[in-house]
Formats: sequence, structure tokens, C-alpha cells
Amino acid sequence: MSLLGTIILSVSQPIVAQTESNRDNITIHNYYTSPPFEEIYYYAIETEEGLILIDTGRLLSQARYALENLQQFNKPILAILITHPHTDHFGGLPVFLEAAGRDIPIYASQITFDSIQSDGRGYIENRNRQLGQDFPDLEEIPLPNSIVEDGQTLTIDGVNIIAYDFPTNESDTTTTYYLPAQQVMFMGDLVNGNKTPGLFEGNTGNWLNTLREIQQRFPDLQQVYPGHTKPDSPNVLITAQIDYIETFRNLVSQSLENDEVVDDEEKQDIADEIERLYPDYETSLLLPGLIEININGVAEELKAESN
Repeated sequence: MSLLGTIILSVSQPIVAQTESNRDNITIHNYYTSPPFEEIYYYAIETEEGLILIDTGRLLSQARYALENLQQFNKPILAILITHPHTDHFGGLPVFLEAAGRDIPIYASQITFDSIQSDGRGYIENRNRQLGQDFPDLEEIPLPNSIVEDGQTLTIDGVNIIAYDFPTNESDTTTTYYLPAQQVMFMGDLVNGNKTPGLFEGNTGNWLNTLREIQQRFPDLQQVYPGHTKPDSPNVLITAQIDYIETFRNLVSQSLENDEVVDDEEKQDIADEIERLYPDYETSLLLPGLIEININGVAEELKAESN
């Protein structure tokens, strides 16, 4: 069985909720779709002439509902920015690209491009199996056509957006999009709020380094926009994410001390402690047994670090 498992669930009509915040000369529209499975947040920056989308959700049906809401502004889609190569952030691409009705730039890092193109981790294949026609086939997913470099400034309809690429953290890479005039940053899944993060790719050490680097490099950051929880201040979301990862690593490390093995009883103890410490954290239905999967990934990472 794949790391992500296989689960087939009926797809119910998603709820689309929209909030907005006015910052300087732009409005940031915040959409989340749920159910099924979990809340997924994606965003539209409304400029004078159009809309800049950050990520596109997972399901085609969810993207269509979000698109209906975006169409009320009667403005064209100017560009799409992808934060990282997990399927819940690019699955809706075909819907929004078709709605654009023309070639528009799809920005992403080279690592994100390569990951989507090759599906090296099998995430797209798994989603096809799980979700059927509500998730696009590999050949139906538009590839990013504008590769961004770390530190590159994009100017779209007068809005300056700086792309910062941070490899090996929650995913193979995360590209954050920073708006210096507004002091806000779109962070993908670098922060998760009250949601169990995916630690199973085994990059938690570097993930912690990334979060601390962002705190140090952007002391004036006012608001962060995550992929699975409502926007909030960096002090709230980044601090909470660091706390969770450190706690998880410490629990797994303690279990490895004697024999470098985390047995089934120890896994259950870790899971019980995590659920006690973070009782309100939700877990995606698409990732059954996520905490145990995370334990396995972090255990292998810690053993590699010690060697």
C-alpha cells in the first residue's frame, strides 16, 4: 500500500466561505472549501485590473464553486502562484486556467514543476484512485509555465510580490509569496494552525530552520496566509507550528534512545500524548493514521541525523 493509503469517499457539495481584507491598494479574498476531507484555503489578490490566485485547492468541484464566487468581481485572472507540490494546492488548476480563457502565467519553483511533472512521490496517482473524476489525471494538470527563482520579484498589475523558495520542509519545497508593501506572506503549509501537519516526508529539522529563518528575516511581517487555517499573525501561527514540531520530535527521540526503535506500544503512547497536548487538532480523512505515519517518518529522520 502507498504511504498515503487508499480511501474512497463520496464527494458532497463543498461549502465555500469567503472573507476579505483590504490592504493598501489591494483586497485579499480568502476562500476555504469544506467538506469533504478538510478545510483548504486558497486566495485571490484583487487588483485594479484583475485577480492573482495563490494555490487552487484539491478537487475540481471545489474549484468550480470558488470560481463562481470569484466571478462576482467581473475581473480576469491575471496569474496563478503555486506554493508547493502537494495535490491539495494544484488540483483545481484546470478549472481556473480554463476560466481564464487565455494563456496566463502559472508561477512555481523548479522543484514544484519537476514534482508535478514526474509525480515522483505518487501523490497524483493516489488522488486519482481516491477521488476518481473529481481530481484531474496527470496529463490534465497544467504545468507551471513561469519558473520563479528564490528572491525574484514579480510585478503583476502594479503589485510587487517576492518569491522566496525554502526547500525540504513540509514538502520537497515551499515557495512563499511576500508582499513587501502590505507586509503579508502566503505560506502554503509551512504553518497549519489547528491541523495535524504532515511530518512523514522527514524534513522536520529543516522545517524548524525555515520557520525560524522567516521569523528573523521578516520581523515586520503583519499577517500570514496558510493553506489549511484562517489567516493570522506570524506570532500566533509560526510559534504554534514550531512548538508542535519540536514536541513531536522530542517524543519520538525519547522513544529511540534505548534501542533506536519505536515499537507499537511506544507509537500509541506518542499518539496519545500528542492528542492530549493538541486536542483540537484535526486530521485529514485522506490521510488515515496520519500521526502514526508521522512517527515513522520522524523516527527515520532522527536516526539519519544521529548517524
